[in-house]
Amino acid sequence: MSWTGDPVWLADVLREAGLRVIEHEGWRGRGHGDFADIRGVLCHHTAGGSHNDWHIVQYGRSDLAGPLAQLVLERDGTFRVIAAGVCWHAGRGAWPGWPTNNANYHVIGIEAVSRGDGTDWTPAQLDAYKRGCAAILRRVGRTAADCVAHREYSSEGKIDPAGIDMDAFRADVQAFIEGEDAPMSASEVNQIQHFIAEFCGPIGSDVKDLREQLCGHAQRDRGEYGGWPQLGGRTVVDALGEILTRLDELEAR
Repeated sequence: MSWTGDPVWLADVLREAGLRVIEHEGWRGRGHGDFADIRGVLCHHTAGGSHNDWHIVQYGRSDLAGPLAQLVLERDGTFRVIAAGVCWHAGRGAWPGWPTNNANYHVIGIEAVSRGDGTDWTPAQLDAYKRGCAAILRRVGRTAADCVAHREYSSEGKIDPAGIDMDAFRADVQAFIEGEDAPMSASEVNQIQHFIAEFCGPIGSDVKDLREQLCGHAQRDRGEYGGWPQLGGRTVVDALGEILTRLDELEAR
């Protein structure tokens, strides 16, 4: 099964997947003609990295008229819906089951905001990228096999989206299609650790001290939530939970 015609449902499908969406005025009527059948999603990076990258995607460049993709994915995980019609993003290339050198009329393009060197993806962006691809593919009756990097499709030497392992990416997309919560990849874990280290200092004793404060002395070294004697053996979270429960009971009287 494949969807035939323009994907006028893009905003709704992304929101139903729990994603943040900005609908650009006139997007349902924007494009270079109508889709044939939709067979997949082609993943790109903008090679810019600023909050204004969407301008080029919507309005185009001096050498190529916009729109250049149906969707723009911001670094905070927000999707901008630019167009429902055909966009110039695929170029020349091939992928199994897609028309050679004619993918624009059959695949939805996502331009993810990035410098293009593979080092500036955010965890929120990568998570939204996978969830968004999964939501679209589920809607058109396709699997993660049709979630493709521009570099994998292109015969013109494209490199996007740089720094993303597409085999691991597709595995997570398929998990989302099947209704599972895909685990974070090793690269995503490393990125989260990098952000924590950059903004909060090195991960180490400070984190252990925080766990001790919340959970009690036993947790620090043995991984046990021993609680505090001052709180009747409760952890801070449990103690707060009991306080709220008692407050609710008092209000109900």
